Amino acid sequence: MSLIIKDKIAQLKKGYPTVSDKYNVQGGINEGPDALHFGDLIAYGTTTGHYVKFPAAGDVADLAGILLATNVKLANRYPGDSNAKVETLAGEPFNLLVRGFVAVAVSSAALVAALALPETTEQEKATKKAAIETANADILASNAIKEGKQVYLADGAFSIDDQGDVVPGAYFMGVAELIDGEVIAEINYRM
Repeated sequence: MSLIIKDKIAQLKKGYPTVSDKYNVQGGINEGPDALHFGDLIAYGTTTGHYVKFPAAGDVADLAGILLATNVKLANRYPGDSNAKVETLAGEPFNLLVRGFVAVAVSSAALVAALALPETTEQEKATKKAAIETANADILASNAIKEGKQVYLADGAFSIDDQGDVVPGAYFMGVAELIDGEVIAEINYRM
């Protein structure tokens, strides 16, 4: 167990537990067809104990938890490399966080818009890169991150703006960092 303080969170990775070893975790099985990744939002499936990826336009009432990373799940291709995402394939079991501290990806309306910009020409690529960097900087500097506001959903991802549905009982814990091009923040889920 380690305490994550301010900018000393290079070890913060999406889907991993953060500051507390007190969690409520339950097992689940990926109903598919989509592969799941650490930190994904999970919705109830059609059978008890089976779950699917939370859809972008999903109802918050269907949110079952967050896919919790483990240290023993390896990338599905050999040899594993830094670009290989660890996936939980259809039919595979996983740990579902139903309560506790976890690292999640954070987006905003500005970042979603920036990611949608075209990048055909070199000028468009430069414009898109600058827009993404600005949006990420705004997320990290936001009062929502600094003050521990309630979490919102936008496009199936956690968001710091108030454009989406509130996730009851989930709060930012005031730490965030840009890791691998994504803003990762610590939340207390279902306090």
